Amino acid sequence: MNDRSSRARLLAESAALIVLLASTWLIVGASLQGASVAVVSAGRTGFAVLGLAALTWWPASRASTTSEDVTVAPAYRWWQLLLLALTGVTAYTVLSTMAIHLAGPALPTLVLALTPAVVLAAESVPARARPPAIAIAGTGLAVAGAILYVIPRLAGSLGRDVALGALSAAGAMLSMAFYTIYFATVNRHHRGAMAPRIMPVFAVGAIPLVVWAGTDVAGGATVGWPVIGMLAFLGIVIYVPAYLLQHRILLSGGPSYAALLGLAVPPLVGVSSALLHLSLFPTPLQIAGTAVTLLGMVLVIRRR
Repeated sequence: MNDRSSRARLLAESAALIVLLASTWLIVGASLQGASVAVVSAGRTGFAVLGLAALTWWPASRASTTSEDVTVAPAYRWWQLLLLALTGVTAYTVLSTMAIHLAGPALPTLVLALTPAVVLAAESVPARARPPAIAIAGTGLAVAGAILYVIPRLAGSLGRDVALGALSAAGAMLSMAFYTIYFATVNRHHRGAMAPRIMPVFAVGAIPLVVWAGTDVAGGATVGWPVIGMLAFLGIVIYVPAYLLQHRILLSGGPSYAALLGLAVPPLVGVSSALLHLSLFPTPLQIAGTAVTLLGMVLVIRRR
């Protein structure tokens, strides 16, 4: 595949990932109206594991791993699998949920907006080289724009424990930053089907979430069939392709590029929610922040 077609494919995959991630926010919000956070977290992850398992064991998928142009990375060692599962699935889900519960939704979003900058800095440490100036400038602009977008939402939205909520959000951000870099490192030579590489990670990471949900249900939490159906749709139809695209982009575009794409999700959710009459339309400051974020992303994408 030549450079032009590779760039076009990366851009198409990036746009699709942003749309899929934005749709998860809307559907998760609807799911939480009829179930607890623990049940929704475990349900969406559990159904995603079922979808990934079906793709992993699908005959056509298994046959593709024997193709001559496919390079399959070695099987994970037990400690590698545990690290990936705990940081990318369990810790991130629990800590981000705790952050929202303690500090409200806006402050965790503000903290998580720093992820691309942290990933970019962390990537440069083992390479012992400063990132290119255009990458630093683009990432800085994108993060600054994301912060501008979130600031208007802080007023009146802070929860009961801002300090602990901020610490939980920072833990979630660092956990995901580590996961993106470590997954890309462990799988740097992988060129093939992505489902067999991520299914074990999410399966192991889902175990504590299922225990959490089971404890919640044992304590009296209820969940109806409409919510189960919504979680099945969310996990299989939305999260499976989102996870596949996200991890493919991690390997083709790099961790900092993949992390940067997440900054485009909140503005898209805000506009979509307004069009669906679920929230107010973004303020002029938020629109300006979105423009700055897009400018930063364009700088990074053009470099790629």
